[in-house]
Amino acid sequence: MIYIKAYLVLNLGDDLFLQLLAQRYKNTQFLAICPKTYPKQLNKNVNCINENSKITKIINKFIQMISLKKSSLKSYLLQKSDAIIEIGGSMFMENRWTREQEYPDKAYYILGSNFGPYETEAFYQKYNTIFSKAKDVCFREEHSYQLFKNLPNVRWASDIVFSLDTSSITITNAKKVVMSIVDCSRKAKPEYKKEYENKIIDMIHFFDKKGYEVVLMSYCKEEGDEEAIHSILNQITEETLRAKIKTYFYNGNIQEALNIMGDCQIVVGTRFHANILGLVLNKTILPIAYSDKTLNVLKDMNFKGKVFDIRDLNSFDVQSLTQEDLNYQLDVSFQTKDAFQHFEKLDQLLGEKRNGET
Repeated sequence: MIYIKAYLVLNLGDDLFLQLLAQRYKNTQFLAICPKTYPKQLNKNVNCINENSKITKIINKFIQMISLKKSSLKSYLLQKSDAIIEIGGSMFMENRWTREQEYPDKAYYILGSNFGPYETEAFYQKYNTIFSKAKDVCFREEHSYQLFKNLPNVRWASDIVFSLDTSSITITNAKKVVMSIVDCSRKAKPEYKKEYENKIIDMIHFFDKKGYEVVLMSYCKEEGDEEAIHSILNQITEETLRAKIKTYFYNGNIQEALNIMGDCQIVVGTRFHANILGLVLNKTILPIAYSDKTLNVLKDMNFKGKVFDIRDLNSFDVQSLTQEDLNYQLDVSFQTKDAFQHFEKLDQLLGEKRNGET
């Protein structure tokens, strides 16, 4: 049994991570503890156990009773697993240090992450010790790698989503712009919210005047994307413009969401993976970075297009966007190959089960 530690709250980027893992090793059975809102069988070979179900609570009480200590089904499954895979992007942020961290003495693989943001040396040292005990740690950007390059088991490669097979995605060149929206009070700081939403509204006006259809897209309801979209729409006073704006709320249908991303010319990406998907699908991207992780990855790729920082939007004039900016594209053929390096060590464990190959 392979235990998966992931961020499972119906977030498109993280769901793509899980899908790519499950599809690569179709003959491997994975198991994960999931919240109630997560579909039990989003991937056929990933068994999601509802952490809040009645049966889980009963099992937890039974385990605690027979072990005479505070334990849980999660702890039991971690101990009984053959290996643990932690897959996800921002899995190691200091403001999440309060979450339960369990790292039993198992073959432990970390794929696709970045480290931080962090502020204290204690946090860094804690994970320096944790990472040193892992079988393999593959970060998605050089900045995180440089922090732990002293460890021989630490590597880095392009974001896992670059390995996405796009053959089943409907890709057009429709005159549309897909704008991924976030709730600044959750993803950045509350004081950026008003300026951010004002800039998004300015961009809606800008693209509408240029004849683009605008789609506001939520990647994660749990993190407030949908609320932010409603807030933006409520601030648009022109009824004719508001009526033209389309919305798309991701709810677990990955294929449908990817087709939305494929059906445009431009992606305005506040969500990190909106930018990655835009590049994978050969779109022009206009990133609005809400943290350094986006800036670091774009720097790694030598991205030369316009990049806006949510922490300094006062310096961003929407009207300054040129036709060159709206047509800039980056060749990511290297990244689409390099992303498979995340699975290099895991292939040694599960390679014989990969898609039925030997």
